[in-house]
Amino acid sequence: MRVLLAIVVLAALGWGGFWYWNASMRERALSQWLEERRAAGWVAEGDVRVTGFPNRVDSIVTGLDLANPAEGWSWTAAELQILSQTWKPHHIIAVWPGQQSVATPAESIAVTSSRMVGSVVFEPNLRLGLDHSTVELRDVALAGTTGWKAGLGEALFSVRRSPDAEAAPFSYDVDFNAKRLSPPEAWTARIAELLPGTVDLGHLAATLTFDKPWDRPAIEGKAPALRAVDLAEARVSWGDLDLTASGKLGVDARGFAEGRLDLVAKDWRGMLDVAERAGAIGEGLARGLRGALGLYASLSGGGDTLRAPLEFRDGETMLGPVPVGPAPLLAPGG
Repeated sequence: MRVLLAIVVLAALGWGGFWYWNASMRERALSQWLEERRAAGWVAEGDVRVTGFPNRVDSIVTGLDLANPAEGWSWTAAELQILSQTWKPHHIIAVWPGQQSVATPAESIAVTSSRMVGSVVFEPNLRLGLDHSTVELRDVALAGTTGWKAGLGEALFSVRRSPDAEAAPFSYDVDFNAKRLSPPEAWTARIAELLPGTVDLGHLAATLTFDKPWDRPAIEGKAPALRAVDLAEARVSWGDLDLTASGKLGVDARGFAEGRLDLVAKDWRGMLDVAERAGAIGEGLARGLRGALGLYASLSGGGDTLRAPLEFRDGETMLGPVPVGPAPLLAPGG
């Protein structure tokens, strides 16, 4: 009996010592990271405390204020929770507060939500490379200092290192689902008679390839540059409009997209009406697109569903045979 009691006591002391060491390492790492950011010219303030004994190591950072003057952004939050189980320190759950503020070079944005929770699993090494992550959002509202407002009913974002053995190095599978997206009124004022004020559904499934991994050095320094996009599906459903795209894109020497996406547009004439009314395309271009895309629609069976290629080359975008504007800039600077 005494031997059993001694084993229990030793095990409890050992576990307590392990928890204390783990908690001390976590608190020291967070505090040191803030100090390193300040030494690099950032604003980095926050009070760190660790709780959760015996089975959790939960770090609570209060009065958080982060700013990178060189990039022109900042983030402030009353509290950020970084939670983990004692025996899995590389698996982190982050809980953001219901109110926070993000500043960009253009303006400041107030962010509120009823739920903003993320889970991330890092590679168990000092570089903390991203293995996989999910973020759940609910009842998110954004308000800019210039007077605009936007909202999001719910969304789920996930990313993981691509498990495909044939995938290029530094490839990540991304999936994003969003429901009830409310764009700023300035975007929808001209089309209020054509569409409801809320986008019903948005979905993105793609594999993104970068020039280096997403890890701690990437967050603290220059972000990885996008090199290729393998788009399984990008879909937006808004009222009677439904647009789906898939295809593969690369990045040219100037950083512009190059490649092809195959579009499937339901009620494509309605989409052109919306784009023209919103001022996204001029009357002449809209007229040309109606004629050219009407031919594509007739070749694919006619009706309200259009199947057409969207091609990007030499910094330009072509919808079928019609140029529609510059290609997206995917990697500034090339």
